[in-house]
Amino acid sequence: MNKKKKTKIKLTSLLPYVLGAALGNIIFFITGRNVGADVSAEGVSLGMALLNLLPGIVSLFIGVILHIVLHEAGHLAAGLLSGYKFTSFRIGSVMIIKENGRLKFKRFSIAGAGGQCLMSPPKSIKGEYPFALYYLGGGLMNFIASGIFVAVFLLTKDDFQYAGDIFITLAAVGIILGLINILPLEIGGVATDGHYVVSLTKYEQSRRSSWLLLTANARISSGERAKNLPEEWFVFSEDYNFNDAISGNLATLGVWRLIDCRKFDEAKALAEKIISKGDKLIELLKNEARCELLFLEIITEKSQDEIGRLFTSELKAYIKASKTHLSKHRLMYAYEKLVSQNDEKAQKCLETFNKICLVSPYASDCESEKELINVVDGLI
Repeated sequence: MNKKKKTKIKLTSLLPYVLGAALGNIIFFITGRNVGADVSAEGVSLGMALLNLLPGIVSLFIGVILHIVLHEAGHLAAGLLSGYKFTSFRIGSVMIIKENGRLKFKRFSIAGAGGQCLMSPPKSIKGEYPFALYYLGGGLMNFIASGIFVAVFLLTKDDFQYAGDIFITLAAVGIILGLINILPLEIGGVATDGHYVVSLTKYEQSRRSSWLLLTANARISSGERAKNLPEEWFVFSEDYNFNDAISGNLATLGVWRLIDCRKFDEAKALAEKIISKGDKLIELLKNEARCELLFLEIITEKSQDEIGRLFTSELKAYIKASKTHLSKHRLMYAYEKLVSQNDEKAQKCLETFNKICLVSPYASDCESEKELINVVDGLI
């Protein structure tokens, strides 16, 4: 008998929809647009009335893309002002990364994140370094841009028919995206910038983890293997807070480092600890731990029951959404080769893996992942 799963709906997951509805009301209030009123009062066709809404609709889509770019540019500007150095800049799956002193275009994406600006932090002095402006710079840039769009609207509203449709829409999108990012929330399994700042302000462990993560990412981006990162960076005591998004992220990097060191048993133990102790950890990081735990189970114990327990429909959806991640194609190659024993599907996974290697931003990860493919082949 099938049991229905109870789904818990967090209020924070509804926030984008509430703010979206507010956006619509703001736009229609400012511009005075009302399709029904236009049709009845002016006798125009429904098609013409809808056509009048086109500038606002187009501005809405352009506004979302524009403000994502501005948001990440805000992090970049704030980071530079705080003494950080450029590492990478990503919009969607298009990524600019600094490699051997040169900027190169690569492809990478993170489920639930429209963009990302990563930078190398300044030296930490007694565990302290500037972080607030860097993390909040994206939202602040959205607010600044929105203020400029409102000013342009006020200057052009008497002479330009669609000033409200365009500039108020652009301003409203920026205010909403800025609020979503600056408020301390977890939306769709992803922590906001405001959530990070609260953690960094309250907890010394979070500040240390954030500094180590950004520093490690800069070193990996420059070609260093995860296995060569200092071991003392990845010591997780009994009172370590795996529920914190930043500290949990460092722990998942620790799992990858252990895998790169071929310490599979230790990696498995750490992944299990992340999942069990991080019961409130954001889903994105728990899914990362689950993926590596599944891979480790496939190449070590090969327990069909455990593999079936781990390989849920939710994890399959996450793997599919992470299509630019080499590790997910390595995982599926291992699954098809060793569990399903489907050589045709395994070959397709390998072909995709090799294609992604060509545009992957992390050359050292490509090297590591290829070695793990060889590990899988050695188990056949």
